[in-house]
Amino acid sequence: MFGLLPKNLEFFDCFDDAAQNALVGARLLAEYVQRGNYADVRAVAAISEAEHAGDKITHATLDRLERTYITPIDRDDIHRLITRLDDVVDSIDAIAQRMMYYKISSIGERFLNQCHILVKAVRSMGAAVAGLRYMKERHKQKGESIEQLIIAVHAAEEEGDAIHNKFLGELFEIGLDPFQVIKWKELHELVEQAIDYCDDVACMIHGIVLKNM
Repeated sequence: MFGLLPKNLEFFDCFDDAAQNALVGARLLAEYVQRGNYADVRAVAAISEAEHAGDKITHATLDRLERTYITPIDRDDIHRLITRLDDVVDSIDAIAQRMMYYKISSIGERFLNQCHILVKAVRSMGAAVAGLRYMKERHKQKGESIEQLIIAVHAAEEEGDAIHNKFLGELFEIGLDPFQVIKWKELHELVEQAIDYCDDVACMIHGIVLKNM
């Protein structure tokens, strides 16, 4: 009987909206970092708008979850996935805010590369999220499989780790004053955190697929 009841498939729309919003934020951040102008208030405001949009998507999803009896995947998985997707865009906003407050005007190549890797991780994460809708109908999924996209997110996370670790190894050898060391250490860690959150989402997707096959 329960198998015949309709499930609320709009949760997949919520996931897609959250993932695409995170990609908007990641791209805006990469552009902001590329320009290297901490005083670009409009750029920071645009990133903050993405963060606010992410909050609205999260709240709407959780509100829907409270009102929905039958869901397409486990309730806990819905809660964990939408929350972690929101964490990605929250971290992106934190990076932009710190850059503005710290008045960062000179950007290192490693930091810029790390931000580009973040865009790559968010893009692959978003494609994997979109694939959840078709996890039981693989023939309907376009492009790379969910498994390939999950691997791509993991690869981006490892690439980001390598840059982060190399930067930390050089940080105390390049002659920065202590305050600059503190600023750049935090900024790199925030980007690394955002990439790690993408990897968390990929791991959640893998678990959801295994549960629902």
